[in-house]
Amino acid sequence: MSSAAKKDMPAVAPRTSAATAAARDPDSDESLLIAIGNHQDRTAFNALFTRFSNKIYAMGMKLTRNDQLSHDLVQEAMLTVWQKAPLYDLDRGTAQSWIFTLTRNRCFDILRKMKRQPATVSADDIWPQEGDGDSQLVHEEVGTMEVEVTKIESFYGDLPAAQRAVIEQIYIHDRTHEEAAAVLDIPLGTLKSRLRLGVGKLRQMVGAEQ
Repeated sequence: MSSAAKKDMPAVAPRTSAATAAARDPDSDESLLIAIGNHQDRTAFNALFTRFSNKIYAMGMKLTRNDQLSHDLVQEAMLTVWQKAPLYDLDRGTAQSWIFTLTRNRCFDILRKMKRQPATVSADDIWPQEGDGDSQLVHEEVGTMEVEVTKIESFYGDLPAAQRAVIEQIYIHDRTHEEAAAVLDIPLGTLKSRLRLGVGKLRQMVGAEQ
């Protein structure tokens, strides 16, 4: 290609993550979270609290089936958001994904301290999917069959290595689909397929025990 032709070619803009793009909007979740982390901005925190309190409560009810614990989870999770906001990294995913991860971990911390685990928890609850509505807190790929957390853990080692690696990235390391695909160096579609198959096999193995 001639040098003249090269000059006429349009410049290719670098890829921008969804979180980075959203951060350009001063009212986005990402911008508010960054304002909290950098400046302890209470107005930004109040805005995030309003946006996420109902979603966190819904997740708490799904995991604990207890109204009071779910209300406590809202307070505990948002306090954790306030304290850990400086650690938020745009390159690791959206603010919503980050907040949901903190919420899920905080919920299980609360239950462990009480020496209480939810009687049952669905595979959908363990691997929440990013989304704007409460209904998007769960994966669309899997059903609603409930399985005990202890049984999930006991059967985890029996999964094929490829599926186990994906579940480890999503569940144990709390990475988003995009982050896990990058770490494992596989296409996003492949990751989702392996995750779906892995969850399905866990459900089958648990079902065989019942």
